Amino acid sequence: MRGTLIAILAFVGLALGPVLAQDVPTPVPRPKVTAPATAVLPVATRAPAAQPVAESDGNVFMLRGLMNVFSLGMDTLARKLRAQDIPVRVMNYTRWRDIAPGIVREYQADRSVAPVVIIGHSLGADGAINMGNFLAQNGVPVRLVVAFDGVHEGHTVSPGVQEVINYYKADGWGKLVEPSPGFKGKLTNIDLSDRSEIDHLNIEKSPALHAEVIARLTGIFGNAED
Repeated sequence: MRGTLIAILAFVGLALGPVLAQDVPTPVPRPKVTAPATAVLPVATRAPAAQPVAESDGNVFMLRGLMNVFSLGMDTLARKLRAQDIPVRVMNYTRWRDIAPGIVREYQADRSVAPVVIIGHSLGADGAINMGNFLAQNGVPVRLVVAFDGVHEGHTVSPGVQEVINYYKADGWGKLVEPSPGFKGKLTNIDLSDRSEIDHLNIEKSPALHAEVIARLTGIFGNAED
C-alpha cells in the first residue's frame, strides 16, 4: 500500500511539477462567526517584501504539501483561525524561499510583523521548519512552528525560534525534530503512533489537533506578553 502511494505521488509530481512553481492564492475566508538545517539565504537577491497585513499585529503562514491537494486541512485550519481574527496566509511549500526574505525586510521596517507563526503539513512541515530557521537566522523572532508529519530526516531548530510543536507518526512517514546547538526554546515532539485513525494524509485535518493549535495561537495572539 505504502509503496503504491509513493509511486502514485512520484508519477503525479512529475506530471504536475511545473504547477508547484506558481503562487497559490489565499483562500477567501468564510464570514466571521462568533465563537470560540538551512543555510542563511542572501536576503538582497530574493523576492519583494511580503504584503503587509493590516488586521492585527503578527502573521501566521501556512504551507501546504505536494501539489496543494494532500494538505487541504491547512485551509480548514486557516478558516478557523480567521474566525478568531488571526491573520493567516496559505500557500504551497515551494513558496517559502520566495516570501521569507521579504518578511525579513518587512520586519526591519515594521515590528508589527511579529509574532510570526509557521504551520505546515508533509513537505510543508519540512518547509515550515526551514522557513522558521531562515527567519530566525536573519533576525526575525519566530514565536511558534507547528509541523504536521514532515517527511525529511535530520531537521534541527535554530536559535531564535521560540517554540516548535512537531506532530508526527514514528510508525509512518513522520520524523523527529532535534534542537541545534544553542537552541534555548521549547521543542515538543508528539508521536501519534498510537492513534490508528490518524495517518500521513489526514493528520493535518484532525479536529482534535486543530483545537490544540487554535488554543495555542489564541493564547499567543490574545496576549502581547506571551
